[in-house]
Amino acid sequence: MHMKRILFCIMAVFTLAACKSEIADVEVGPYTISVIDDNVYHIQDYNSDNLAGENFDAEGNLVHFNNCSDIYLIVGKKSALLVDLSNDIKWADNAAESLRQLVAERVDGKPLTITFTHNHGDHTGMLHAFIEDKSIHYALPEPDFNAPAENYPDLDISFINDGYVFDLGGVKIETIIVPGHTDGSAVFSIEGRDILLTGDAIGSGHGVWIFNTDGFQKYSAGVPHLISWIEDPANGIDIEKLRLFGGHYWQKDWFPEMKDKEFGMSYIYDMQALVNEIKDGTAYAEPSGLNHRVLDTYFRHGMATVAWNAAQAEEYSKN
Repeated sequence: MHMKRILFCIMAVFTLAACKSEIADVEVGPYTISVIDDNVYHIQDYNSDNLAGENFDAEGNLVHFNNCSDIYLIVGKKSALLVDLSNDIKWADNAAESLRQLVAERVDGKPLTITFTHNHGDHTGMLHAFIEDKSIHYALPEPDFNAPAENYPDLDISFINDGYVFDLGGVKIETIIVPGHTDGSAVFSIEGRDILLTGDAIGSGHGVWIFNTDGFQKYSAGVPHLISWIEDPANGIDIEKLRLFGGHYWQKDWFPEMKDKEFGMSYIYDMQALVNEIKDGTAYAEPSGLNHRVLDTYFRHGMATVAWNAAQAEEYSKN
């Protein structure tokens, strides 16, 4: 009996250690990997030498900034899906090798598809790390990538639109197009997990960037479309448990009260209220300080922020 207890304790220790190794953050080169659900990995382009986000000195001066961008890897029984490819990392000389390594270890030989939330360089930056691998399939949101795809005639490319479902074997991911930031901004829902991978479609804390009146017009329809999809019982989302993982996860640090929690449905409802207030000309506004000729104003409601142009917003609200 005594020996059985000793063996049980040893097994328990090893089991606990294994569990901890699965949930602890792991650094591989310039990347930090977290597990956010079973076989769902969050990869951010920062490490202990180049931390994510903003760091200030005692006088409030910005002394360090890394606008790290997020990659998400979902591994099913039959295949795997990689969502976004971060910034093009120049501050580390082993970025491409590290990214290929950490993905390969977790995919474990399964067929890999790469998709993007939208066509901006801080989300497609490490494409060059995979472009020589002809076994990879690329499924691209069509409104953003139709023309750019002509630049890569040798890649295995298909186009996806609203409602497209990736079936990885035991896990499905549905595509919801929420135009505004770009015409093809995509949100990906992991079935049965109450997780949305939102890219920049609704912002990550610093707000969604809208570059012109047409973009805001599309966004004002895109947000209700997203809410309608989430609230549809057929899609099986538990609104109380919903977690949003954006394209720049660190930006939720603007809200210290969030601590280690993710934004949820209240964030999206705040965004809908803000869109309505911008349309009515009643939204709270302040200078953005972004040093961008268009994005001169932050419009805010609750946790939601839209970065846009004050003159364009005023003109829009009058029409």
